Parts: sequence; C-alpha cells; structure tokens
Amino acid sequence: MDWSKAKTILIIAFIVTNLLLAHVLFDNEKIDEPTIKESFIENVVELLKSKNIKINCKIPNTQPSLSMMNVEYEKKGIDEINNSFFGGKTIGVEQEEGKVEFQINKEKVTLLDGKTLIYENSDDGEKYAKLDREKAISIAEDFLAEKGFSMDDMKLSFIKNDNGIYYLEYTKIYEGLYVEKTYTKFEIDKCGVKRFERLWLNTKGIGENQIYISTAPKAILGLLTMEEAYEKTIEDISLCYYFDPFKHEDVNDPKKTREGKAIPAWRIQFDDGSKIFLDEY
Repeated sequence: MDWSKAKTILIIAFIVTNLLLAHVLFDNEKIDEPTIKESFIENVVELLKSKNIKINCKIPNTQPSLSMMNVEYEKKGIDEINNSFFGGKTIGVEQEEGKVEFQINKEKVTLLDGKTLIYENSDDGEKYAKLDREKAISIAEDFLAEKGFSMDDMKLSFIKNDNGIYYLEYTKIYEGLYVEKTYTKFEIDKCGVKRFERLWLNTKGIGENQIYISTAPKAILGLLTMEEAYEKTIEDISLCYYFDPFKHEDVNDPKKTREGKAIPAWRIQFDDGSKIFLDEY
C-alpha cells in the first residue's frame, strides 16, 4: 500500500469534513450545499496552492447533474478512407491485427482498431511563408472540410505554438457541453498538416434520469493526490459527458469496445493541454 498517498487522502477527508462542519455550525445563512459557498471555494484554492496547482478560471458553484449519454465510436470504412484521403487511388494493407495502412508517396493513413484514424505527411516542402494562429486554424478547418469531416459537433479546445509548430485539439460538444474522451488533433507547420489524429464518439441517445455528482469545489480537492496535476495551472473547469472504456469493469477488451454509456464528470484542463476527469458521486 502507498502509505504516503493514503495519508494524503485521509488528510483531505478531514479537511473537507471540518470545512463542512464549520459552515453548518457557525453560519446562520441557509445553505443547501456548503461546498459551493465562496468561503469554501477560497479554502480549496489555498489547499491546491500547497501543491503548486494554480487556477486561472472560475470554479463552477452549482450543484451539477446530467443524464447519461449512450455513445458509439465513429467508424470509417476502408473504401471511405481511401476515397477521402487518396481519391480512391490506393488500397488498405493490413499490417497486423487491428491495424490497416494506406500510403501514396509521402502521405500515409493508419486505422487502428477500426476507431483511431492517423494521417501523416513527411513532405518537407514549404507551402506557407507566414504561419500564425489564425492561419493554422484555417489550415486545420480546410483539411477537415476537404476530408469530409463535419465541424457541427466540435470545438477548438486547445492550441499552442511550439517553435513554429502549431498543435491544435478539437473536442466533441453536445448542446454546449464537452463529450470526452474524444478528440481531433493536428500538428501543423509551414509545410501544412504534418499529422492528424482522430478518435471520435457519436451520440446515440440521452437517458431520462438525472445523475448528480460532487460539486466542482469538492471534486477538485482530489487533485491533491494526483501528482500529474502538481506544478500546473488549471485553465478550464467544466461539466462534461465522460466515457472511458478502461474504467468500466464490464468491458473485457477496451480496444474492441464500440459503444457504451458516458456519465457526467468534471473536465479539468491545464495550461499544457493535458486533462483530468473527476467523476465522483
């Protein structure tokens, strides 16, 4: 057993309990949920600072609930990929189980487990003399339109420039809320799209019953035990639909999963683009 982590968890539990008792015993104002009160949120911010976790956004102060969402992975057929990327001029070659590759000259498309689509272009010929944020977004969105991907259900959720290379990530949205874990990623430089990767979920339906989860201020206290969150800045905290086949015990082989149920969770996005999902109830 990791006694250090267990000790940290116990300390957090005592802190939360004491903060809640303080609100209940000493505050005459009627509060349905003490963990969304400003004083509690201020205490949470200070506790996160102890691990050098900074917050550069507003912490939601509502009591959240969402219905469950039925989702399925987007699946592209062999002929569809061939036509979209190569105009029907090549054929897919199976390299190994669960992996099919298409290639013409310096362009290659790989399909993994029938779900993850990866495009790579090794051509180093410069196409754009000037590349800035707006141009990178334009190149990405032109690529999506050219390859037949709709942008109706996606939102640009992250972009950064690293030595002239732009990294973009689009995330699925449903009625204004993010749907995770799903993504469309780009790596773009003056040569154009160098890499494109997509793992997408389609919505099959929404359940009738509402599921309530922990408030955001209470949930993010869990970051105190997650070393991957230390020394980072939180840029966004938002309620999302969350599906991760690796976390569902009824899935025998997550790689072969084709559909499932997405549950409500808090989506924590950091300044480096990494994300943590908190689905406490």
